[in-house]
Amino acid sequence: MTGNTAPLIQVSTMAPFLQAVERAGLSAIDLGASVGITPEMLSDPSALAPANSIYRFAELASDVMGEPHLGVKLGLDPEITQWPVVADAFLNSSVMVEFFARFLLDAQKFTTKVDFRLQLGGEVSWFERDRGFAPSQMPAQIDAFSVGLFVNLFREALGDRWQGAKMTFRVCDPEVARIKAIGNCALAKSDARTLAFSFPSEWLVLPLQRQQSTEAATRTPKPPSDALIAAIRSNIRLNLANPEFGVPYLVEQMGFNRRSVQKYLRERGSGLADLIEEERRKLAFNLLEQTDQSLEEISQALGYTDVSNFSRAFRRWSGVAPSNWREGWR
Repeated sequence: MTGNTAPLIQVSTMAPFLQAVERAGLSAIDLGASVGITPEMLSDPSALAPANSIYRFAELASDVMGEPHLGVKLGLDPEITQWPVVADAFLNSSVMVEFFARFLLDAQKFTTKVDFRLQLGGEVSWFERDRGFAPSQMPAQIDAFSVGLFVNLFREALGDRWQGAKMTFRVCDPEVARIKAIGNCALAKSDARTLAFSFPSEWLVLPLQRQQSTEAATRTPKPPSDALIAAIRSNIRLNLANPEFGVPYLVEQMGFNRRSVQKYLRERGSGLADLIEEERRKLAFNLLEQTDQSLEEISQALGYTDVSNFSRAFRRWSGVAPSNWREGWR
């Protein structure tokens, strides 16, 4: 992402800070007016406000309340799972990789230009939020809120399996988030544009063990969404080079209910085996068209132990041998 134009952010994302101000007997309208957030914006949660104004509001709320760790404490509030930005994704996911897939899609509805990324690794994965510009207001409280939020979500989702020492956060002001309640998570300094944190990749596929509220427990569970399919596809792409990779491996690794997911996919004319084959086919065409890798190297990247097996599969997909396809493409 390039440029330095500040994004707009939905006023609903300010809800935890607005509620904290009101609980303290302060006027959210007066505080908002001092940073360029109008009463009309505050009365409409879907209204958009400049990012710098929201950052200034959070800092001002911390100052007037005399609470330097306001953001991280709000993020750690047990009720934060009902915050609109994460509620739907968290309450309707069965594993954390599905939560992130849903969250990455949903979060875009609450802001413009901000870029959210999940980088999957073999042992450690990273989540990153790139604001896409250099804020004029240091977003220390907003970053601290994110630390509390994600510690909260992981802790509730994983239960006894959560280990703070295995999480590292990079925020613009680590001291604002440094309280005992986040456990022994590591805090490092980042620039004001980027917030990031790392965690063990294995956490992504552990079944969630959330303690649902009464309200959440009475909700009708949503079926697996397109976000889940995106998460499945992402996992497939990471494992295609493994010759042992297949449906049983995928199901065990992601920890979902095979029957319910297969039923959902069948209703859409697909299945887990179909998704694996489709991702393998797309990668085969991409490698043949975009790289100079040998057929042996491509076969290995696709998880085939023999070039002849790859050739037979490619003939089934295209009607021609992979070498002929490459020649025709070029």
